[in-house]
Amino acid sequence: MSDELPKELTRLYRYVKHLDRRISRLRHKTLFRRHLLGITSFVLIFVLLVPVLVITTFLLNRNYTQYIFLTGPAGSTTAYIAPRIQSILNSPEPIEQFLHFNIAPDFKLRPSCGGLDTNAQINAGTAHLGFAEDGFFGDSTASLYCTLDSRPVQENNKNIGLSKKMRVLLSLYKSPLHVVVRSNLDLDDLQGIPAGTRVYLGGDGSSTHFVSQLIVEHFGLNIDRRGPSLDFDQAAQALINGEFDVAFFLAGLHTEVLKSLLQQNSEFQLLPIAKTESLKTLFPYLESLAIPPAIYPSVQNEIQTIGTHTVLVASTDLGESEAYEITKKLTEHIQDLLWDVPLNLARGIDNDPSKDLIYPVHDGARRFFTHNPPFFLDIATLTGIGAYFSVIYACYAMLIEFFRNYRVYRFLSIIDLIMGRTPILSDSSKSALLNAQLQRLRRAALQLMRRRKITYDEFSYIEDYIKSMQILNRV
Repeated sequence: MSDELPKELTRLYRYVKHLDRRISRLRHKTLFRRHLLGITSFVLIFVLLVPVLVITTFLLNRNYTQYIFLTGPAGSTTAYIAPRIQSILNSPEPIEQFLHFNIAPDFKLRPSCGGLDTNAQINAGTAHLGFAEDGFFGDSTASLYCTLDSRPVQENNKNIGLSKKMRVLLSLYKSPLHVVVRSNLDLDDLQGIPAGTRVYLGGDGSSTHFVSQLIVEHFGLNIDRRGPSLDFDQAAQALINGEFDVAFFLAGLHTEVLKSLLQQNSEFQLLPIAKTESLKTLFPYLESLAIPPAIYPSVQNEIQTIGTHTVLVASTDLGESEAYEITKKLTEHIQDLLWDVPLNLARGIDNDPSKDLIYPVHDGARRFFTHNPPFFLDIATLTGIGAYFSVIYACYAMLIEFFRNYRVYRFLSIIDLIMGRTPILSDSSKSALLNAQLQRLRRAALQLMRRRKITYDEFSYIEDYIKSMQILNRV
């Protein structure tokens, strides 16, 4: 230590004097037979207690977290399999059953108009999970008013376009476009639809409308669009009631709505779509698909059409660990989930979907497919834990050094006070009294050194200071 301390540091030490007295009183109090401010207590607080509190807070937050899962329009394939996914995700893990505590967040089902509406709601931050068709980059803001529960999306529509939160978790199945037409119209091809025909192109914000509009514009069809606010169930009923003559349904094969319309000897049939190669060239997210005969009772020949790649999507608001767990749970039950959905991709589910998809894949799902789980031994997690303990240790070392300097300062202040009250040591009684007081200081300094409150160099500095002051007092 230097002989003269800065005034600011001296003033700080004086302020610390009162704090030191209170800390000294607190040090003599015990908890579980240990001093409150000892090293053991420090370790218990920052190494055990704080992490336990953080983990407990995290688990409680997860216990009361509820995520919104968009199912798509009523009557669609997605609405059919969404309850299965919800059941898988909300089922308790073995550790949850053992603890009787729900660690995984709950998923609440809510209908949406379709893929574009799901895209809009996820990007607006009002939903967390849903279904979409891969590669659709249409104007999702047009679907903000398509749902009954669209107010939260409208309030957050300023967020749309600023950041894209939607990411893919899983590839599910291929969805062919079904063009259902009245048999009495005697049509053989999509391009033969007469001008002014009443047509259902899907609801606003749906993937059906997005694809149907592309086809209508591509082939230059002049049609009368009907039912922009109808879901699949409502559209099928309206078709039966004669409100329109042609309906487009982008859905998985063997969907209940289509089975009910395409019954044996039904008044409806499927129209093929010719020149699908040109559609795929112009719109790479579309695929050439064929609807096999006998899939529906009234379909006797193969129907050429186009289709899409249906995927499960999630928001980036879901962390890597949550997305990893969702992907893991669903992959373990993928055969049970899609067993009755034709053209499903369950066999290729072990492959990384980013190789075949246009949409970006969620980092948590990518970790699952690349066998890099975001667990405790993850590099980023270990780096964070190491940084936490490094900061704790640095703060502890700084406090230890500060209080060592403070104790030396207190000793020097007391020595100055004693020497100031003892002028010249001509009186033997005064000299004996001074030596006794200085011996008490030395004894106290030795005890502090033994308890490692000060170092040997600091003790030697105090001793040299005492000797120097004694020499000065004799002059």
